Amino acid sequence: MKYGMSNIGFTHRNIFVTAFACASFALANGTALAAEKEPHADIYVQSANGALFTSGWDHLTGEIIAPELRVFEAEFGIDPSFPFSTDEPGIGSNLVGTTLTMNLLAGLGAWNGNGFNSTSAYLLASYGGQDAFSTTGGAFSFLVSEGLDLHPEYTLLSSGNVDPANGIYLAAFTFSSAGLADSEVFYAVFNLGLSEEDHEAATAWVESNLVPAPGAVALLGLIGLARRRQR
Repeated sequence: MKYGMSNIGFTHRNIFVTAFACASFALANGTALAAEKEPHADIYVQSANGALFTSGWDHLTGEIIAPELRVFEAEFGIDPSFPFSTDEPGIGSNLVGTTLTMNLLAGLGAWNGNGFNSTSAYLLASYGGQDAFSTTGGAFSFLVSEGLDLHPEYTLLSSGNVDPANGIYLAAFTFSSAGLADSEVFYAVFNLGLSEEDHEAATAWVESNLVPAPGAVALLGLIGLARRRQR
């Protein structure tokens, strides 16, 4: 059964999460670890017509590489010391002086080769001492400064003191800010231990099934999120 993210009901029973020390990934130093995977676009938050929207951004060059991107990719375990964590996708913005809130929507999906199923794994997104869990949904906020290149920490967790299974996981987010309409839902496709081909296939599925064509009326809410549209 493919799932709708709002239909996944998890109970958060005082789960103790060990804080992962967020070591800076050595991407800027050109390490071999970083070279193993092609870089993916970071998130760039802008506004137009009174609403927030996301673009694909190369944080190394500062260039917008995809003007209206809503599907982003990331790899867990680039740093082997933190195999279930990543600080990608990063976030940039030109909205200097604005406080942005990144909202993690409830529910997490696991790739089955032809869509996403519900999963007992869950995602923790953290920044500045603020934690958001995909079990219930949550958010963290930050002030946009000049040259912002913010990298939250995303950690895949599993209940029962066991490691999460290898797979490709789908999380949904929005951005919000006072005085501006929320962004459309955007997605992060996280890969844990599977091939780049599988990762690209899952990303392509999200782009084809969850993101409307430009100019289409956005009817995708959380209900039926990972279900193929019937019309």
